[in-house]
Amino acid sequence: MKKELCKAVSLCLLSLGTFVSAQHHFNLGLDAGYTSSILHADLSNLVDSKYKSRLGFGVNLSGEYLVWKSFFVSPGIGFQQKNYEFQRTGSRTGWYTRYTNNFLTLPLTVGAYIFNNPYETTGVWLKVEGGMYSEYWLSMKRKGRYPVFGELQENGTYNYTELSDTYDFKKNENQLNRWNYGLTGKTQLGYSFKKMNVYASYSYQHGLSDINKDNEDKKQKASVRSYMISVGASYKFK
Repeated sequence: MKKELCKAVSLCLLSLGTFVSAQHHFNLGLDAGYTSSILHADLSNLVDSKYKSRLGFGVNLSGEYLVWKSFFVSPGIGFQQKNYEFQRTGSRTGWYTRYTNNFLTLPLTVGAYIFNNPYETTGVWLKVEGGMYSEYWLSMKRKGRYPVFGELQENGTYNYTELSDTYDFKKNENQLNRWNYGLTGKTQLGYSFKKMNVYASYSYQHGLSDINKDNEDKKQKASVRSYMISVGASYKFK
């Protein structure tokens, strides 16, 4: 897995370097902000249960190569937290597991400027883009509150205990899939100076792959959907 990860990162950085060396309508941008993610999974076999979204942090490095008029291709690499919480509800309220997940993301999109072109003029611009992404699951931490079933109280409730751990991907006892993929879309609103852009960005990632490696039942597929709001700046090389 480490060799595959290094190859993926190297390939992405090589692509960015190739675009920079071309020196033809290229810019390199860096943005950071907050993510909101949730796990979509079938919980029909679990009563009084739901998944809830949680906030996280993300940072993205992206390149953009203008291929024709206002149309561009954009490879990138980023770090994103995709956090969510499993909750028991109803009579089981108070029982939960919070997941903090760190991912290396590798998006590849195409898009267009639909209001002004920052390579040709200064001022306000707007662009949209969409494509695919792949991601590598770097780490997962779990923190939860669980009932102690051997300590039933007189009122019919249980005492709770809190536990936390870091998932061991080497053992991978739950057979989680570390490489995942999906669709992504992004909208950016920015302002162009002579060589610099500043912008605000909204992006969405819709997971298509199952995070469970050995799951053969498509109805039981579990995938993550994530939103990100960020601000950043980019430099135009030409």
